[in-house]
Amino acid sequence: MNSYQRLWDKGLAIDDQILAFTVGSDYLLDSKLVEHDIVASCAHVKMLAKCRHITDSEYQAIVAGLKDVGREHSDGAWAISLEEEDCHTAIELRLREKVGELSGKMHLGRSRNDQVLVALRLFLRQSIAEAQLAAQRCVDALNKLIAASGEIKIPGYTHMQQAMPSSVALWAGGFASELNASRELLNAADTLSNQCPLGSAAGYGTPNLCLDRQLVATELGFSAVQEPVTACQLSRGKAESAFAFANLQILTDVGRLASDLCLFATQEFGLV
Repeated sequence: MNSYQRLWDKGLAIDDQILAFTVGSDYLLDSKLVEHDIVASCAHVKMLAKCRHITDSEYQAIVAGLKDVGREHSDGAWAISLEEEDCHTAIELRLREKVGELSGKMHLGRSRNDQVLVALRLFLRQSIAEAQLAAQRCVDALNKLIAASGEIKIPGYTHMQQAMPSSVALWAGGFASELNASRELLNAADTLSNQCPLGSAAGYGTPNLCLDRQLVATELGFSAVQEPVTACQLSRGKAESAFAFANLQILTDVGRLASDLCLFATQEFGLV
């Protein structure tokens, strides 16, 4: 697996310490993208076949090889190495072992830029859905508490002092409401990530090659094709930042909820 030339390699010797420093832990983190990169590559070569840029037999061979590589990764038969640097290189090297030079045809009409973007967005959309589900479960638990015990009267506290009369329903309802508000931020992150960048290539599209970008977007479950092509690279980091901010707000809500419960469970409060 080590006898290959990296994309950026100009034939100069690479110091192992420099390689380790520049790659860092990227190759470990990229294991989360393997599945998504393979799914996106399968959709891309399907489009190439539909547009008659590759033959149906070439498409079937590439997809079969990609799926084998994906299964082998899931089964633990291989992992991305430091020398390979990222999932995209690791997948292509193993695909080349299965289908030979035919593996290079899956890069027709795309670059590493839109390849990375689409894998990240597929990963983000899955992560956003998981975060939505977790937040919803917390809201459901609070609503269940309201239904069972909402009428119970408890003090409302200001600066740790008893202030106004309150209830379990008011206390739990406030947290449920704010968690729902934070979930709207997740929706915003999903909107930003729900645009397919494939076909934008290195940033200016493929003016000499006719591609069906909508076919790929539909195949991958995106609601839209990202237009114009120059917007794709400019949007880097926006969806990720929105997702990180949404998670921060959810963690803040849950942290405050946990803080109240810890206090309410003490002998001094005795509410839980």
